[in-house]
Amino acid sequence: MSDSATSTFDYIIIGAGTAGCVLAARLSENPAHRVCLIEAGGSEQHPYISIPAAVGAAIMSERFGWGLATTPQTALNHRVIALPRGKVLGGSGSVNGMAYYRGPARDYDDWAAAGNHGWSYAELLPYFLRSERNEYYGSSACHRTDGPMAVSFVKRPNALCEVFNRAMAELGFPYCEDFNVAAPEGYGYRQGTISKGRRVSTASAYLRPALARKNLTVLTHTMTRRVVLEHGTAVGVEIQTAHGQQTLRVRREVVLSAGAFHSPHILLHSGIGDSVELQAAGITPQHQLSGVGRNLTDHPATYVAMDTDDSTSYGLSWRASLRDLWNGLEYLLARQGPLASNLFETNAYIKTHSGLDRPDMQVVFQPARRNIKPFPLPLGHGYAISLVCLYPHSRGTVKVSSNDPLSKPLIDPALGSAQQDIDTLVGGVKLARRILGATGFQPYNAHERLPGATVNSDAELANYVRNTLATVHHPGGTCRMGIDAEAVVDPELKLHGLSGLRVVDASVYPRLVGANTNASVVAIAEKASDMLLSVKP
Repeated sequence: MSDSATSTFDYIIIGAGTAGCVLAARLSENPAHRVCLIEAGGSEQHPYISIPAAVGAAIMSERFGWGLATTPQTALNHRVIALPRGKVLGGSGSVNGMAYYRGPARDYDDWAAAGNHGWSYAELLPYFLRSERNEYYGSSACHRTDGPMAVSFVKRPNALCEVFNRAMAELGFPYCEDFNVAAPEGYGYRQGTISKGRRVSTASAYLRPALARKNLTVLTHTMTRRVVLEHGTAVGVEIQTAHGQQTLRVRREVVLSAGAFHSPHILLHSGIGDSVELQAAGITPQHQLSGVGRNLTDHPATYVAMDTDDSTSYGLSWRASLRDLWNGLEYLLARQGPLASNLFETNAYIKTHSGLDRPDMQVVFQPARRNIKPFPLPLGHGYAISLVCLYPHSRGTVKVSSNDPLSKPLIDPALGSAQQDIDTLVGGVKLARRILGATGFQPYNAHERLPGATVNSDAELANYVRNTLATVHHPGGTCRMGIDAEAVVDPELKLHGLSGLRVVDASVYPRLVGANTNASVVAIAEKASDMLLSVKP
């Protein structure tokens, strides 16, 4: 693309992640629109990505990730925490755990109540429905069967999942048949974006069917340096490829869908942000918008890990070698069995104390041994419970590390900086021990590897949390939607004070949803496509 005709588009989308693939597909449905989708990574067609049980390999792979990490976290004994993000078609949706959960209706109603008109649950629900193909519930008020994104239950969950469910019932928690209703609460089997034994992402569900369109250009292995501004309007995008730099021009709008870390990073390198901080970094300010890169929020989590000699759990071992061999053959021949599972088949959403209007903790059961060191599949046998704080109080930042737009962002989520988050997770560890001590788990004769039976006092448990806390990879809020002075985008997802530029991804969350984030990002992108298409040229 060297001449002006081939390098000018109606829409340029930065980032072929969860939101970007939706936008590229929807905007290119009209053959009159020339659409360009820019992706720093390459193809998502690889067994690590397509095989659900290989999720550990996908998320840890250097080939499919950005290799990001936090700054040393002061509240976590100065630990550096890995922050896996997908650098591949489909983005983090190509490497995530495939969980499908929208979150409580109250989360979105809170967005609308803060002045983000059009973003209530009732107004966003049609976009959840438009995206979903769910054959388990049928067409109903909460589900559809004809959307692009296939959603399903794992057909043959591990037997330990039912033990977990019975333990939750023994402790008095309610059963939840469907987590994607307006007010979900309790324990039960959860759905994921898996179909016919393969991962479903927006790359496979939206982008792949659209690739044959002549009006859609997809640039892979292409880095975005900055958005080009002229007189307060986005007029193009400066990119970097193996062949050098180039500027693409846009007739209508640039849409930034690079994710909660890279969307603010690109804005900052475009001169959009806090002018004082930009000048200090050697970047010429173009537009004052101090909220860019602030309000970073992610779901912190810790875990309790059990080891056992019993081979019921998923895992590679000599004791289960024949079973493991059969499981591999079963997947190769029929796309069925444990390899068709994301390994996290049941969970719970609970309130940690009375008086809450929605669950504030996710309890995720893993019917597999938690590896001591990273490995694509579980080694040995055991099971674990992860405790996730759904509404953390800690807030962090994304900043530039230099004036080089190809440098990595400086990410400080300030994990654990709010004592309430640590306290919540300490309570979660205590709950996990109660669950794992229930009657149904006793025949498995497991022993607690972590935290370990000798770690019991609140102070000891708090220290354990600080030494193990990580995120569950749900960052958001860094280009926050709102109508106040610190908001970055307005309820139309347009940059405050600029024309021709929107942000569409998890960075626009006014407040982090109390759920896995993929489903809501898809809905945000669906709604954004309607917003973009409603604008007359």
